[in-house]
Amino acid sequence: MKIEKLVLGALDTNCYIFYDENTKNAVIIDPAADSDIIIEKIKELNVSVKYIIITHAHIDHIMALDEVYAYTKAPVVIHADDKDALNNDAFNLAVYFHTVSPKKKADITVKNGDTLMLDNNELKFIHTPGHNKGSMCILCGDTLISGDTLFYMSVGRTDHYGGNQEMLIKSIKTRIFVLDENTKVYPGHGDDTTIKNEIENNIFVR
Repeated sequence: MKIEKLVLGALDTNCYIFYDENTKNAVIIDPAADSDIIIEKIKELNVSVKYIIITHAHIDHIMALDEVYAYTKAPVVIHADDKDALNNDAFNLAVYFHTVSPKKKADITVKNGDTLMLDNNELKFIHTPGHNKGSMCILCGDTLISGDTLFYMSVGRTDHYGGNQEMLIKSIKTRIFVLDENTKVYPGHGDDTTIKNEIENNIFVR
């Protein structure tokens, strides 16, 4: 599996295109903003998008959802606890950005431990509440997409709707730090990291 990172929107949100080099089947993770850039990259890579996956329903991660869905027609996947927030201006913080929620509703809701297959590649969903209620990470082999749960040397904020600092730290310690320490971590904002680096150096989780 290969991963393409696009840094999009006013908050420099990471959107990922995760794809199989052989089949060219792909998933889009967090269509943050700038739909034209996402669609152009899909064309450039010549991939067929099978799923659009949302790590959590905050507006800076879903602003381009309607346009990307219209182009790909790929089903939208989100954690069950964030299904309603996806289209709610208050819960997904759209009101703070003076914008509106996407109209597209979720097609598939998942819970902790559920999986989807992309060809022979298993995508496992890990529910990591704390940043908000439905935050989740996606594990595929030695790669973890961590959304806004875990960042390079930091963690997600918890002062918005559904946030809980104690729950966030518990999620990281019990559901992320138990993974193989060589797992590569691709967060919702900022630089890539590894489980090993965050266990050893992330002062917010000690």
